Amino acid sequence: MLAINMKVITTITQLGLAVLIIIGLGSCTRVGAPAVDMYGPETGPAQTLITVHGQNFVDLVAIDFDEEVAADFNPSFGKEDVLLFRVPNDAIVGDNMIKIESEHGQVEIPFRVTLDAPSVFDFGPKFGNEGEHVWITGKNFFEPLEVLFFDSIPGDIVYHQEDSLVVVVPPNVQKGRIKVKANGGFSLTPELFFSTQELLVNDFDGNGVRSETDKWLFYGGIDQNASNAVNNESPDPIDGNFLKLSGTDQGSSWVGGAESNSGDVDVFNTFEISSDINNTFLQLDINSNGQDDTHLILILAERDGSTNDFTETVAVNWSGWNNVSIPLNRFSDINGATPDPQKLRTIKLHLFNELSSSQKMEVNIDNLKFIQIQ
Repeated sequence: MLAINMKVITTITQLGLAVLIIIGLGSCTRVGAPAVDMYGPETGPAQTLITVHGQNFVDLVAIDFDEEVAADFNPSFGKEDVLLFRVPNDAIVGDNMIKIESEHGQVEIPFRVTLDAPSVFDFGPKFGNEGEHVWITGKNFFEPLEVLFFDSIPGDIVYHQEDSLVVVVPPNVQKGRIKVKANGGFSLTPELFFSTQELLVNDFDGNGVRSETDKWLFYGGIDQNASNAVNNESPDPIDGNFLKLSGTDQGSSWVGGAESNSGDVDVFNTFEISSDINNTFLQLDINSNGQDDTHLILILAERDGSTNDFTETVAVNWSGWNNVSIPLNRFSDINGATPDPQKLRTIKLHLFNELSSSQKMEVNIDNLKFIQIQ
């Protein structure tokens, strides 16, 4: 009986020592300093959620950005190998080192604190060519700043403020939204930007497909003819010469105008427009020289097509020169039909007295052209 008891006691004693040895070895295992394998994102504004993967995210003491700006974190949220926290609201904008500290050591990771991502509100013009300027309005346009056309073609920024910028249209732009990248984020223009092809009709300086102004027809109660219609003063020109039309009502609803070919004497061919009616604009610079209540009727005529004129009226109610672009789909004839751009051969410019008064009217016209969106 004694022998049995002694054997049991010996066995119990050995088990106890083994348990003590195991416990002792466990108490000697050391938790290392935090280590980072990967994290993201690497940039962002205040309240950006940062996820860190690594080891030893236990017994955390603090997570600090530069200048000892503390980030809020919940040590009980997550796992030993995953850590989540947000960029504090008062973190310093720019490059920071984030210090992750536990009772067993620390590790640092770089992070760039940015301002809020940019927002684009509007831009213009909505179409243009290489080398022309486009303005963009919005907010949070802070450096590093980049403007991309067609999502990948950078444009040179020639002016920028927090809420606006001006960029030069780069080559090889076709059709797409403009992307503004700033502060680690980006924003797209609400509308598409188009590249264009210009077809100059006349700049009244000898350039364009209808540049020989003496082959224009002038008729009706206007003060001009082929010899005196081109002027370079009163008002001041945009650049060089412009076409002047002026006069008073002679008892009819229109005063008179000019036509871009001379009928049976010297007939021009079509303008050779290649774009469709929804992607073609008639563009011109207009100045009323201070004459109120002046209206300009723009008239298009076809070759081997409709015998009717297609018209659109512009109320010239502004000061100085103004660039006007009118889509061809706004022109219509008396039946409501629209023109065929490929058949257009003539442009007519008429003064119109909406009030049927004897008041003097005047329009000055420059840089008459068709704009084709590609």
